[in-house]
Amino acid sequence: MPQASTLSEPKTGVVPPVRTTKNEPADADDSLPTTKANSFQRVDVSHFSPVDILDYPVSFYIQVIACRRSGKSFTVNWMLQQYQKSDKAFDAIFLFSPTDAGFEGIPKKFRYKTLDPIESIMNQQREIKKHNLKAKKAEDRIKSRVLLVIDDCASGDAMKSCKQLEELALNGRHLGNDGVDGNGLSVFVLSQSVTKCSRATRLNCDVWLTNSIASARERELLLDETFFLSTARDAKRHARNLFESLATSKDFRFLSIELFRQNKQCHEDYIKLVDSVEEKDYQLFGTPSDDESSDDEYEPKNLVPRTMSGGRTFCNSRPQYLPY
Repeated sequence: MPQASTLSEPKTGVVPPVRTTKNEPADADDSLPTTKANSFQRVDVSHFSPVDILDYPVSFYIQVIACRRSGKSFTVNWMLQQYQKSDKAFDAIFLFSPTDAGFEGIPKKFRYKTLDPIESIMNQQREIKKHNLKAKKAEDRIKSRVLLVIDDCASGDAMKSCKQLEELALNGRHLGNDGVDGNGLSVFVLSQSVTKCSRATRLNCDVWLTNSIASARERELLLDETFFLSTARDAKRHARNLFESLATSKDFRFLSIELFRQNKQCHEDYIKLVDSVEEKDYQLFGTPSDDESSDDEYEPKNLVPRTMSGGRTFCNSRPQYLPY
């Protein structure tokens, strides 16, 4: 009889399991969470403060990212109403939306379906700044606080390829600083996708407004660029739990991630809560004639300021926008 082997031999046709020691990489926790149903550990968020939108920079660039029917337009419209009731009201608000939906308070003559007019608006603001810097008397300076609302323009690469949006994100604040308090060009960009916004605009925006994001990868990208105060695994895990706890703490609640703030030592220093309430729509600025429909077709070349003698881009100390 043959001598039995001291080593166990596998049966024919059966592959023995490979024995390995558990050795997870140091950054294993940095990958996308793989817990069942993206579960998270809820944390207390009762100590987070409500937003004060009047504390935003004079010229701001704000990106609003959330899934469809989550309240993006409703929240921004509420913010516009609060601004127009304050001493930081905008002199003109332009809507750029292919669907031309919502924002009923913006007059019809200030609504566009493409991003083409943005360059003309920026050029007019530059001319106003030149005039204000040359004016020796305060009463000769022009008041021009302008807001652009970009909504539903994420199809294709329209926003990514718009050089004007990148310029506004990087240098838009320089269109103010002309000796008139509040002057400048501010922007709201509404989108369902983080990646529809170029990396340059994402890294240079002043505020993110967001709530629960359906895509795990996009949520992780947003957290990486705005929410992680430390690269430590435990700190990242806490940040993920905090984001989910804040985003799901109340229906239609948005987070105001205020990256313009300095010395951010903890999340409470720069993250605020936005709970908008429904208010009756009203015309936010302008005259009744501004809200009348026009049969003229829009052409970008027609968007130029009226001029007076000497090439001055104003009349009676007000910019004269011709958005039609």
